[in-house]
Amino acid sequence: MAEAEYTTTTRVPIAAVWDFVQEMDNWGRFVTGYQKHEKQSDVDSTWTLKGDVGVLTRTLTFQVKITEWNGPSRVSFTLDGVNEPMHGEGTFTLTPISGEAGTALAPAATPVSVAPSKNLLFRLLEAFWRRVLRLAGGGAPARAATATQAAASGDTMTRLSFALRLQPGGPMAPMVDAMIRPLLFPAAEDLANRILAQLEGAETTQS
Repeated sequence: MAEAEYTTTTRVPIAAVWDFVQEMDNWGRFVTGYQKHEKQSDVDSTWTLKGDVGVLTRTLTFQVKITEWNGPSRVSFTLDGVNEPMHGEGTFTLTPISGEAGTALAPAATPVSVAPSKNLLFRLLEAFWRRVLRLAGGGAPARAATATQAAASGDTMTRLSFALRLQPGGPMAPMVDAMIRPLLFPAAEDLANRILAQLEGAETTQS
């Protein structure tokens, strides 16, 4: 199973981040390869993604089900492939953090369960996919450096973590798993940063 988790911080209040994240219509377009999504209920939806993985180009349809809705701190969901044998799950976690004077609250990137595959080739592929995702960002604003600067005493910031796990199935599962591993962490990083860039940009406009 390919797994990745990305964590970063923002000065946007946790309530504002939650209001945005809890509604998938707000951030769906930021998902890698996003084509469309349709809701069947408050917890069920169908997502269509298009991706190029190595020599494979696929349009994937996933049935997404929200399994935990615990605002304003956590949303968990499962993904089941409709046209491809693939299962996965993801979690958004929000945590308020109080800063002490001079405490740096810079982004923290946490790859999960990638060793022993974390060799030179893996790192090169990961860097390649990170660059591809940024170039294909669809005009999403870049995050301002001030968004994660050191907090002043008494400041409250928000820590956003996005974890994603995917398990391909079928006879090609080992090959597909090997190809998506380098992509998963840059995809999680890209989604989290594009969400916060949107919120931080809106906050700057209002101030």
